[in-house]
Amino acid sequence: MVIFFDIDGTIVDDKTHEIPGSAIRSVEKLVENGHIPIVNTGRAYFQVGHRVTRMAFRGFACGCGMEVLLDGKWLVRVKPPAQLRRKSVEISRKYGMCSFYETQDGGILLDGAHSVHPIMSREVERLREAGFPIHELMPGQEPDFLKFVTFQGPEGDVSGFKKELEADYTIIDRENAMYELVLKGYSKAAGMERILKQLNLGPENTLAIGDSTNDLPMFRLAKHTVCMGGGMDQVKQMCEYVTATVMDDGIEKALKHYGLI
Repeated sequence: MVIFFDIDGTIVDDKTHEIPGSAIRSVEKLVENGHIPIVNTGRAYFQVGHRVTRMAFRGFACGCGMEVLLDGKWLVRVKPPAQLRRKSVEISRKYGMCSFYETQDGGILLDGAHSVHPIMSREVERLREAGFPIHELMPGQEPDFLKFVTFQGPEGDVSGFKKELEADYTIIDRENAMYELVLKGYSKAAGMERILKQLNLGPENTLAIGDSTNDLPMFRLAKHTVCMGGGMDQVKQMCEYVTATVMDDGIEKALKHYGLI
C-alpha cells in the first residue's frame, strides 16, 4: 500500500514542532513491511526540513503537487509563469490582502507592508530562526515564487481578490480569513496521481493521513482516510478514521488500526 502523509499537524506537532519517535519508527516499519510511505504537503520541498527528509519516506509530493520527487528523481517541478506571478502581487495589493509568497528554495518572499499579519509574521520568524531564507521584494524586482498564502487585511476585499484570481489558482479556505493559492490543476490529489502513475498503482492501494482542509483533495482520491486527533472538524467529518493527536502517537495508532505495522 502507498501511504500519503501530511506534515504539519500530522508528522510534526503544530504546538511543539516536534516529531514523536513513534512516528519515525512507524514509517520505518512500513518500509520493512513492504509499503511505500510518501510525504504529501503544501510546503515547498526545501522547506520540508532535514528531520522529515531523513525519515524513511520514498517520495515527496510538495507544494500541493507542484513539486513531486520519487526515489530521488523529480517527476514534476513547476511554478506559476512570470506574468501570473506579477499579477498575483498586483491583485493582492489592490484588494488589501496580506500575502506571503513561498519560494522554491524553502523561504518566504515578503512584500513590505503588504505582508504584515500577526499570524503569518510569527511563522516567518520561526522559519527565519530555523535558517530558511527570507526574501524582500524590491521595487522593480521580478517576484519569484511557487505558491502563496494570504490573509484578509483590515480593509481587505476577499471577494474581489478571489474573483480576479480564481481562474488561475485553486483557492483553499484555511479558516481564520487565511487562503492558500495553488496553481490551477495542481493539488495534493494531483501529486498522489503522479506518484501512483509512476508506481503503476491505483487509488485502491492508498491511505491518506492529514488534518487540514488542504488535505481534502487527497482524501477524495484515497481509498482509506485518517484525520489526526487535533485536526479540523471539517476534515474529521470527511474521513474514515480519526486517530489520536500527533504527540499521543496518532500516526502509530492509525497504521496499527489498518494492520500496516
